[in-house]
Amino acid sequence: MVEKRNFETSPLRILHIFSRLNCGGAEKRTLEVAQYIHRHPELGRRIQIDYCVLSGRRGALDEEVQALGATVHYLPLRKVGFSNQFVALLRDGRYDVVHSHVHYSSGILLALARLAGTPKRIAHFRSQSDGKRNLLRRPFRWLMKWLIDRSATRILGVSRCVMDAVWGPHWLCNKRCQVIYNGIDLRDAMDFENGEGRARLLASLGLPNDTRLIIHVGSYRRAKNHPRLIEIFHHVHRQSPQSHLLLVGDLSAGWDQLTKQIAAYGLGKAVHFLGLQQNVPQLLRLADVMIFPSLWEGLPGAVLESRAVGTPVVASDIPPHREIAACLPGITLVPLDLPNEQWARCVNSQCCPTSQMRSEAWRAFTESPFSLERCVASLIAVWQETDSVKGDPAMIQGRSIADQPIVKGRAA
Repeated sequence: MVEKRNFETSPLRILHIFSRLNCGGAEKRTLEVAQYIHRHPELGRRIQIDYCVLSGRRGALDEEVQALGATVHYLPLRKVGFSNQFVALLRDGRYDVVHSHVHYSSGILLALARLAGTPKRIAHFRSQSDGKRNLLRRPFRWLMKWLIDRSATRILGVSRCVMDAVWGPHWLCNKRCQVIYNGIDLRDAMDFENGEGRARLLASLGLPNDTRLIIHVGSYRRAKNHPRLIEIFHHVHRQSPQSHLLLVGDLSAGWDQLTKQIAAYGLGKAVHFLGLQQNVPQLLRLADVMIFPSLWEGLPGAVLESRAVGTPVVASDIPPHREIAACLPGITLVPLDLPNEQWARCVNSQCCPTSQMRSEAWRAFTESPFSLERCVASLIAVWQETDSVKGDPAMIQGRSIADQPIVKGRAA
C-alpha cells in the first residue's frame, strides 16, 4: 500500500505526458488546471506539476507552463534508449503520479512507470479515436490497451462516449474507470465589453456593422471536418450574404486545400483566417453563431466555451455533442448526412444573442458539470488517492463526475 503523503513536508509530484505542448484542447485544459492550482497557494504548496514531451520539440504552451514553475522534459519517444531514460526520469524525479494523455500509446508509458515503481499511473483518454485508420494499427492498439489494463491504476475519460469508444461498455463495471468532464476557465470572458469589442473586430476586418459573424474554432485535423465546414458556409453565405466566417486555430496543415476550396466558391472576401488566438472566449462572445461539424470528438472545449458565453452552436449530431447538449441549452444538433442547405438553414435560423441571453447562458454553465472548480477537485481526488482502487469496495465507479459532489470528485 502506498503510504499517505504528508503535504506539510513534500508536495505531490505529478508528471503529465503529451506529444507536444501546443494549443490543443487537452493541453489547454491541463494548463488551465495548473493555473487554477497556481492561483490557490494552499493547493500550489501541495502539488508540483511537470511535463514530459514525447516529440522532443518545443510547443506554443511551453513558456506558460514554465512560468507556473513546471519543468518540461523533452524526451523523444523514437530515440534509442528512451525506455531507460524515461524510467530514470521517473525515479530521479521521485514522481508520485504519471498522468498520460497520449491515447492508447499510454500503454507503454504506464508499463514503464510501473517498472519504475511510480505508485499512481493514469491513462487519460481525450477523444473517441486516435484518428488513424490504418488496419496495421489494430494489433498495436490491442497491445497498448492490454498494457494499460495491466499497468494503469486509473483510466479516465473526458466523457461517457469516449469511455464507451476506447474501453467498451464494460468500463462501467471497472472500478478504475471514471469520467471527469473538462472544466473551462472563463473568468475574463464575461467582463469583456461586447459592443465595443465587436465594433473593433469588425473595423479591423473592414466589415460593416450589420455583418453576421459565424465562427469556428479548431486546428486543422481530419476530425474537425474543415472541408465540410467550408461547404456549409458556402450555402450559409448564399442564403445570407452579410455572413462572414471567422476561422480560429492553426490551419497550416490544410492551408492549400482550404484556400483553393474557398477560392472555388468565391468566398475569398467572406472567410477570415485569424490563426491561433489567446482570446478565444472573447472572440466567441463577439460571434453570432458557432458551426462545429466534427466527425468525432472527446469533449470539445470550443463548444463548451461558446455556450458559456451564450453563443449558439450548430454542431454535428455525434455522441460527445449530445452529451454536452443534455447538460447545456443552445446547441442545435444536425446529422452529418443532411444536405449542406439544411445545415445552412439551421445556422441562419439562430437569433443573435442579447446580453440577457448571454447572462442566462453563463448562469446555466456555472451550474453545469463543466466548471473548472469541479474538474480540479476531481483530478486532485484521483492524484492523492492513498492506494490503487483495485478491490476497494468503498470506491463507487462507472459514474460520470456530473453525478458527483464537487468536494469528493468521485461518485458518492
